[in-house]
Amino acid sequence: MRLLALVLVVTAGLALRMDAAWNGVAENLPDSAAYERIARGLHEDGEFAQKGPGTPAHPQPASNYSPGLPLLVSGVFDLAGDDDVRLARIILALLGTLAIPLAWLLARRLAPPEDPWVAGTVAASIVAFYPCLITDAGMLLTEALTGTLITAALWTMLRARDRMSTPHRHLALRIVDWLVPGVLLGLTAMVRPEYLPISLLLITVLVLIYRPQGLRPAMLAGAAMVVAMLLVITPWVTRNLDETGRLVPLSTGGGQTLFTGSYIASAGDPLEVMPLVLEANPVLENRLRIENARSGEGADSITPERVLAMLASSRMPGVPTDLALTRMGRENYLNAMRSDPAGLAAFLASKSARIWWRGRTDLTGSTAGRAFHMTLVAGALIGLLLLGFRRQPEFWLVLALAVGVTLIGALFVASPRRTLALWPVIACLSGLGFSLALRLAIDAVASRMKPVPIA
Repeated sequence: MRLLALVLVVTAGLALRMDAAWNGVAENLPDSAAYERIARGLHEDGEFAQKGPGTPAHPQPASNYSPGLPLLVSGVFDLAGDDDVRLARIILALLGTLAIPLAWLLARRLAPPEDPWVAGTVAASIVAFYPCLITDAGMLLTEALTGTLITAALWTMLRARDRMSTPHRHLALRIVDWLVPGVLLGLTAMVRPEYLPISLLLITVLVLIYRPQGLRPAMLAGAAMVVAMLLVITPWVTRNLDETGRLVPLSTGGGQTLFTGSYIASAGDPLEVMPLVLEANPVLENRLRIENARSGEGADSITPERVLAMLASSRMPGVPTDLALTRMGRENYLNAMRSDPAGLAAFLASKSARIWWRGRTDLTGSTAGRAFHMTLVAGALIGLLLLGFRRQPEFWLVLALAVGVTLIGALFVASPRRTLALWPVIACLSGLGFSLALRLAIDAVASRMKPVPIA
């Protein structure tokens, strides 16, 4: 009966995602449209570049985008024989649906032995019915795929750790146990490059917490995962080295996001950066006006990417845009640290809160949606605390993952999409939190119904 409940949840989640993938969305997000154009460039010309209808006159460099999703979608295009975007959305929806049973497995692994079913079912249900994950199935976006990959990586890491205590297990099998999560972490980084440092952090934490079981097996586990990650990402790193002449691990988008995230005057809202930059640099606004008058372009051609590229070239002529923006962003933070450290701390704290509590406005724009999102995040916090109180080693792995995502969001662009990519893991923690609440409620009711002894 319990397995049937899981099957029903997975089936419902799959049906909702298939419907969204089949019909698409009325208004495609810019990132989704860019991924589609890059995939088309790979499919038609073998170039990692934005190609085809809808390409802006001043597109963001394709190298600013993560390579994993366009490579996958272009592979779908190649197999289909044309640029069938609907088929690509369906494939992504199927991969995103895998996060539902994976969340069930991970939540059961993290839950106390007395009630793993409640935690697993709640986690699977949250992933299956979370509105943003369903809506995004109608576009080509990285968050749902990242959620599947990072949840699978975390679960396989824990499974590999459990098998370390299996006696007489062959060394080759032990190595394979650790290669699998390493490959998954590498794929996660290919889809969202910020998970490259996060993955290295997870591997380091894993080695540290399992070192008491023996330094040699812990180091072997860490080395196997690092090697597996390198096998996945090295071809793209080599390609970037050939293309740019410098070491660019996965994408060149870090400079833009660092500068945007470091713009203190924006109060952490990335949408405010471009207007503030133009207001502070009227020369750029005049230059844009002149260029548009010559080309006949309208106001919609004035994008943050175009404005920041102009700013970088004016501040650091001859320096690649991403390097210039990286240096400018670093300088912004250093200046703020020297002049107003308390203000900088408040700024970073505000951005951290924005990542977790704000949520996507298509959900949290209503009071009910905001309450729903905040309840789930609060449940996840309770679940994380429960792991800590039980002194489970897994607590440090999950904490490292959450801290890594928070730090990157605080330093770079504080987008709620960062937590959406982690949502299946958050759902697992919420499952732990709600299972604890249910157990406490049942115990409270049982104590009230307990007969009072008569003296």
